[in-house]
Amino acid sequence: MAVTSGLSVSRDFHDGSHASLKPRSTWALSWPLVLGMVLFVCLTNADGLPLLADPDSHWHIAVGNWMLAHGTAPTVDTFSFTFAGQPWIAKEWLSQLLLALAYNAGGWGGVTALSAAAVGASFALLLRFLLRDLTPLPAALFTLAAIVMTAPHFLARPHLLAFPVMLWWVAGLVRAVEERRAPEPILLLAMLLWANLHGGFTLGLVLCGAFALDAIVGARDAVERKTLFVAWAKFGVAAVLVACITPYGPESILVTLRIFGLGEALGTISEWKSPDFQGQPLQELILLVALYAALSRGLKLPLIRLLIVIGLVHLYLRYARNAELLAMLAPLVIAPLLARQWPSLRPDPDADGGSLLLQRMRALARPAGHAAMALCLAVAVLYAGGMIRLAGITPPSATMPSAALDYARDAGLKGRVLNHYNYGGYLIGAGVPTFIDGRGELYGGEFIKRFADVVNMRGEESLEQLLEQHAIEWTLFPKNQPANKLFARLPGWRQAYSDESSTIFVRVP
Repeated sequence: MAVTSGLSVSRDFHDGSHASLKPRSTWALSWPLVLGMVLFVCLTNADGLPLLADPDSHWHIAVGNWMLAHGTAPTVDTFSFTFAGQPWIAKEWLSQLLLALAYNAGGWGGVTALSAAAVGASFALLLRFLLRDLTPLPAALFTLAAIVMTAPHFLARPHLLAFPVMLWWVAGLVRAVEERRAPEPILLLAMLLWANLHGGFTLGLVLCGAFALDAIVGARDAVERKTLFVAWAKFGVAAVLVACITPYGPESILVTLRIFGLGEALGTISEWKSPDFQGQPLQELILLVALYAALSRGLKLPLIRLLIVIGLVHLYLRYARNAELLAMLAPLVIAPLLARQWPSLRPDPDADGGSLLLQRMRALARPAGHAAMALCLAVAVLYAGGMIRLAGITPPSATMPSAALDYARDAGLKGRVLNHYNYGGYLIGAGVPTFIDGRGELYGGEFIKRFADVVNMRGEESLEQLLEQHAIEWTLFPKNQPANKLFARLPGWRQAYSDESSTIFVRVP
C-alpha cells in the first residue's frame, strides 16, 4: 500500500471545530498539561541537576549580563585573552538575555526554573501535536521515548529555550503539507524567535525546503503542483528574510557553517562526538525498538519524508547533541502517515464507548480547560519561588571550581591562566579572561585541537612551548588532568593549590 502526503485524517481534531473536543469544564485536565507539570517539578529540584551540569551555562549568563550592561549585542570577543578583539557574535543573544534575567531575578534557582519550564512546555507541546493525529497510547509512547532520548541534553543552555518554537515550526510545516497548502504566515513568527534564540534555526530553513519539496511531489496534478510551488517559494523566501532579522543580519546563518568547519576538533568536545551507547543504553534500545516496529509492521513513508527521517538519524549518529532533533521531530514527521496507514491509531472524537479507563484516557487527550491551566501555572510559580528561596540551588563543583578561584584571588595570582575547557564558562562569569571556553566558533578547529593535544600529552607540540608562547602565569585544571603530572616535574612551576576536584600550578618567579 503506497502512502503519500495529503489531507490529514483528523482535520476536525486539528482545528478544534468538533463540539466534542471542547473540555468538559474549565477545570478539565489534559495529558499534555499533566506531563508538563511533572517534568517542571522533577527538573526544578534542590540539586539543580541535570540542568546545571553544563559549564557553558556560566558564560551564556555572563554574555547576557554584558548585553544588559552595554545595551547592545557584542561583535568582538571581550572574554578571552587569546582571541580578545577578534570578531565574535552572540548568535543566541535572546536566550542569553533570558538566562541572565532569570539569574538576576532568582540566582541559579531562577535559571533552573526557566529551563525546566522550557522542557515542560516543549514536551507538553509535542504530546499535544501528536494527539492531533494519534490516539493517546502511541502519542504517549512517542513522547516518553523523546524524553528519554533528550534527557542527556537537559542543560540550562539556549537550545532548551528554542525547543517550543522548533516544535511549532516543524508541526506547522507538516500540517501545511498534510492540508495541501503553504504554511500559515503566523508561522514566520516561530522562525523569527528561533533565529534569535538558538543557532539551530538553520536546520529549520533546510526542513522548510524539504517539506516544500514533499508538498510539490505529492501534488495531485500539474495545476496544484504549480500553485504549491509558488506558495511554498514565497513562504521560503520570507522565512530566510525573517531569519536575518537579528542583531547580526545573515551573519547568524554563516556562523553555523563555521561551527561545522571545526573539523577534527569537534571530536574533542563531548557533545559533538557520536553517541555512546554503552553510556546511554536506553537510547540504543529505543532505536532498536523503533527499527523493529517499522520493519515488522511494514511502515511505508513517501520518499521525501523518508529522506527527512534518515537525515535526522544521520545527524544523531554523527553528533550526540542532535538526539533531541531525531526524538522530537521524527514523530511529528511520521504521525499523520501512521494514522493513514493504520486507521486504528486515529483519534476518534465521536468515540464514547469502552471501559471507564479508556473513556478517561480519551477525555484527557482533549485540550485542558483555561482554569486548569491557570491553576497549574500558579502552582508552578509558587513552587519555583519556594525552591529559589529555600533550596539554595547551585551548579556542581565540576563546572564551578569556586574554591580554587577563591584561593587564586586570595593569593593574588595575576596574569594569564591556562584553564581547562570546562572551566572557561565559569571563569568568564567570574570576570577572568580565559585561554579557552565553549565558544568553538571563535577559537576555530586548529586552536581547539592544538589545546586538546597539548594538555592531554599527545601531539608534537610541547606544553612548555604553549606556556611560553602565551605567557601563562598559572593554571586551573581538574585534579586528574594529565598535564598536571608534567607540571609537577616541570622546572619553574610549583603546585599552589589542590582539592578534590581542581588543581592550580603557578610559575615560580
